[in-house]
Amino acid sequence: QGFTYPPHVGLSIGTPADPQFVLMEVHYDNPSYTEGLIDNSGLRLIYTPVIRKYDAGVIEAGLWVSLFHNIPPGMPEFVSEGHCTLECLEEALGAERPAGIHVFAVLLHAHLAGRAIRMRHFHNGEEQKLLAYDDEFDFNFQEFQYLKEERTILPGDNLITECHYSTVDRIRMTWGGLSTRNEMCLSYLLYYPRINLTRCASIPDIMEQLQFIGVKEIYRPVRTWPFIIKSPKQYKNLSFMDAMNKFKWSRSEGLSYNELVLKLPVNVRCSKTDNAEWSIQGMTALPPEIERPYKTEPIICSSSSCLCCSLFLTLLFVVHVTASTMGNIGPFL
Repeated sequence: QGFTYPPHVGLSIGTPADPQFVLMEVHYDNPSYTEGLIDNSGLRLIYTPVIRKYDAGVIEAGLWVSLFHNIPPGMPEFVSEGHCTLECLEEALGAERPAGIHVFAVLLHAHLAGRAIRMRHFHNGEEQKLLAYDDEFDFNFQEFQYLKEERTILPGDNLITECHYSTVDRIRMTWGGLSTRNEMCLSYLLYYPRINLTRCASIPDIMEQLQFIGVKEIYRPVRTWPFIIKSPKQYKNLSFMDAMNKFKWSRSEGLSYNELVLKLPVNVRCSKTDNAEWSIQGMTALPPEIERPYKTEPIICSSSSCLCCSLFLTLLFVVHVTASTMGNIGPFL
């Protein structure tokens, strides 16, 4: 099924601010090396001169893709967070759309180690209902989720892309990067009306990450990438990637490291459509203090639905008892 925009929203084509070309990227997975497969994937763009009321925009939110995003090996669960900070949204929305923007679809994106992704939304310190989530994330099945109701994002709101990973089958660090064996933690928001904001992301502080494994000093000025460690002796002249891989990671160390990373200051990334930057770009911010986490509303049954619930529980009990009884019957000889 193709993706269609709401009837009042369209993707603008033909102005200087619009995309200049379309690139289709396809990932093929054929582990059994089956021959003769035919693919008919493609794009069908429907162009109309009848202009819709609003132009749509896309915002990439989450963790800036870099080596500063890293996950220890052997972890059954590790959580990363990418922040679309209130500082970035305050400046961009405040300048262009004080009344806010309206999100109507979200794509959640990670790579092969990804297990679950949630897009969290905060307003005045209070967590709202999840903007989007996928608790059974599969890299091979990614698509935009239509929101049941459009969500308004206002100046000063916070957005957090929360990604859960598993690296139990890996013996080396997993790094942020473009390869599917690297990782990402991103959300793509489709919204209207379009403003001059394309990327709202964050980078965690790398030096505090290195201090966790005992790094004391790096060579300055930095002339190589990845940069080189000066002390202590066991890491001397190693890149920070080699040092992180050399560290003896246990699950308890991984859990402690995860707790540290989630509390670290972040570098704000706040980019415009033409790769220019809002003035807030590069500043340091702290992860938001969650004053009032979102509480799931209790399910209240009507009298008729309660009757259905009672019948379901009774049936479930009968099935369970029957199965248990049959399990105790020995075979007839």
